[in-house]
Amino acid sequence: MGRTDPIRIPYLLMAYSVKKGSQPMFSSSKIRHLLQLFIVLCLTGLVVISPLRPSPVWADEPTIAPNLATLQGCGGPVLPTSNATFEQEVVQLTNRIRLDHGLPPLKVVDSLTHAARFHATDMSEDNYFSHTSYDWANGELVQSCSWSDRLVTYYADWQSLSENIAAGYSTPAAVVDGWMNSEGHRKNILSPSNWEIGVGYFEGSGTYGRYWVQDFGRRWDIYPVILNGDAATTDDGLLKIHIYGEWDEARLRIDQGDWSAWQPFALPLEWALKATVGEHSVTVEMRTESATASASDTIYLTQNTAEPQLNALPDSLFFVYNLVDDTISPQGYSIQPLAVAADSGYTWRVTTNAPWLNISPSEGSSTEVVNLAAVLSNASEGNEQAVVTVSLGKNDGTVVAEKQIAVSLAVIEANFSVFMPLVSQ
Repeated sequence: MGRTDPIRIPYLLMAYSVKKGSQPMFSSSKIRHLLQLFIVLCLTGLVVISPLRPSPVWADEPTIAPNLATLQGCGGPVLPTSNATFEQEVVQLTNRIRLDHGLPPLKVVDSLTHAARFHATDMSEDNYFSHTSYDWANGELVQSCSWSDRLVTYYADWQSLSENIAAGYSTPAAVVDGWMNSEGHRKNILSPSNWEIGVGYFEGSGTYGRYWVQDFGRRWDIYPVILNGDAATTDDGLLKIHIYGEWDEARLRIDQGDWSAWQPFALPLEWALKATVGEHSVTVEMRTESATASASDTIYLTQNTAEPQLNALPDSLFFVYNLVDDTISPQGYSIQPLAVAADSGYTWRVTTNAPWLNISPSEGSSTEVVNLAAVLSNASEGNEQAVVTVSLGKNDGTVVAEKQIAVSLAVIEANFSVFMPLVSQ
């Protein structure tokens, strides 16, 4: 199509940032001067670009996404990524830097991710490098829309927008380091005005090979909740929860479980997720005297941290001792305190207040079967009553669960046998 490929430059960086109501920093003559400077610097193998801050223009979010192969216009398609791991790593590195600077982490949102992926793909496939979106027409690149128009195609109801772009960097660590060593990009990464983020990465046919985009934003009346710096997984279930906004109290719940008690609002909230392997949602409700809000986030638990539960155990057991033939029925009962083995931090115990009951084994941490048997030599000649207590506790002595089983021994004189089945619970 008559395209002229620009001279390859190893690394390029550009940054924009705008709050609603801001005005352009540069006149049209200054913009033309900057474009001339850009061309000169490209020819010398260097790039130094001052960020432009045009006033954003609202754009309606399309209800029907264009064909995924279409890269015309001002965005809209939801495009695949070249490397989701790279994108996630950029987010993690960015949030780690923010935490190191006393700032809360940013929340990944799909709308900003889609916007960033579109622009990274568009720059590569249309072979340009700019915040402004371009299309090819009659063998020439022509401007299709401003960067802010493109963002609000995906990200509506905003009150703050920023964008970083880069090209040529081969790894997430390298591109984040490049941004942090550039004043405008660093300002965007460390901006307290930004609460949400999307990252796009595309590796394709463009001159610089690899294209990176960070889109930042904040929306009205949205208060993100971020788990462990927006990590995708946790091994131990220990959560550090960051919540945006100024609140007096907060409470939370896991999945559809019970709400915790209200507690004074502090950052970060810390919580131990006790659950089975899988994805779990954490919902936080916040309040002041005059306002309430709620938000949620999800995280995948890779190891089982759920506190073990006692197995289903009987409420009562019944022995019969026949004095005539000196027999007892049944000969014993079997119970299983745990259906699933507990980790090394838990122990179950089975105890009784009756000397005529023999318990073996009396403690463990796995799925052992406990045998209960009546010892006639320790019983009186009359009826007996006893209580068997099955408890599950932590090694520090904390009792997690407890079950009491009533046990009766009836003494009879009869010339017939009493047959009772062996019950295993």
